[in-house]
Amino acid sequence: MKYYRIFLFIALYSLILLLVEWQTSQLFVRQFFTDIGQHEITGYAINTTLSAFLLWATALLFVISLSCVKKKNVEYWFFISQIIMFVYLGCDERFLIHESIGKFLGRNDAYLLLGLGLVEVGLLTWLGNLQQKTQLARKFLYVAAVLFFIMVVIDAKFPKDMLLRLSLEELAKLWADIFLFLFAWEIMQQKIGNRRI
Repeated sequence: MKYYRIFLFIALYSLILLLVEWQTSQLFVRQFFTDIGQHEITGYAINTTLSAFLLWATALLFVISLSCVKKKNVEYWFFISQIIMFVYLGCDERFLIHESIGKFLGRNDAYLLLGLGLVEVGLLTWLGNLQQKTQLARKFLYVAAVLFFIMVVIDAKFPKDMLLRLSLEELAKLWADIFLFLFAWEIMQQKIGNRRI
């Protein structure tokens, strides 16, 4: 499997952060998962940085795929929708947009993310033409969807101070981001390959 090194690296990264919370506390490990701000240790907000990077990199891969489209057809609008979605998600991750909206509305912000997930499902169904995507791209997408759902359930339903809750939620999000990036990567490779033919 050509992606095993990526999976191995992220698996090791995930295990280390789970062990850090296990051996210390949620308060300590929050420094690795928290949003960018004042920092006291090396690695502060590293998970948020990786997550935002992957979301914006996914948008960039869709920009590259869009450059291979010759006319404004359904595929063109699919790539536009994905660029907008992933630029927004990267900004949301970096600037706490859905958290701020949830606080303003007095609602659990996890459900706002679920709403975005449903919008994405609609875009994929309506514009995505998934049957034309490679089998590997579809597998990456389905795994990302499952991980996204796990993240939302943990965020919405698990006690905020439960041991490993923060690590599990944030790592599920990071893994979902990785699989979404790989989904976009496979699509980009397919588009570039088709352009050469």
